[in-house]
Amino acid sequence: MNELFGKPFRKLLIFLPVLILMGCAGAKQPIFLSSTFGQEMVENILVLPIVDLRFNKEPELPKLDKWVQRVVKGKLKYKKYTFTLISDLSIVDNITEEDLKEVDAEWVKNLGPSGSRWIIIVALLDAKSKLTFGCTGNAEISGYLIDKKEGSILWRDKGIGKTGYSGLGGMLMKGFMLEEAIKMASVDLMKSFPKNKI
Repeated sequence: MNELFGKPFRKLLIFLPVLILMGCAGAKQPIFLSSTFGQEMVENILVLPIVDLRFNKEPELPKLDKWVQRVVKGKLKYKKYTFTLISDLSIVDNITEEDLKEVDAEWVKNLGPSGSRWIIIVALLDAKSKLTFGCTGNAEISGYLIDKKEGSILWRDKGIGKTGYSGLGGMLMKGFMLEEAIKMASVDLMKSFPKNKI
């Protein structure tokens, strides 16, 4: 049984639904898109480390940045943006849910590395898995494109990921349900990010 559900097989079960979603992603309207988006070239976007806004921060997700940033990187590249992935966790340590709900222009202008202008923030709002005769995983994330120069948000949306497997196979996959759900939520989030037309 362990051979049947070995590491290569588990990876296939995780990545296949995500790859299908990325290939079949249809049009999606964001929660908010500024009327000024697209009037000026958006380039060299800084993608900050993921902000974990879960209430109890459990379970620990040491690979959270890797899971989400891989999806964000792929979608930005596909949509013709230049970008840089930032790994310094201290940049996002003090970001709260209130900061992102009620955005203050001065706070925005001081966000992230000095000299930067365009910033993407992705926040994990919820992630949980449930074991029954099988296993399910659910995740919710939010994303923001910020213009530091103007002190404003240009794009904002949420992504939802839900996955599950039944039977003994699903029970053995419990440790991977959160990973898959978070990746699926990331794909759902980036569906509404506009293509770079300039």
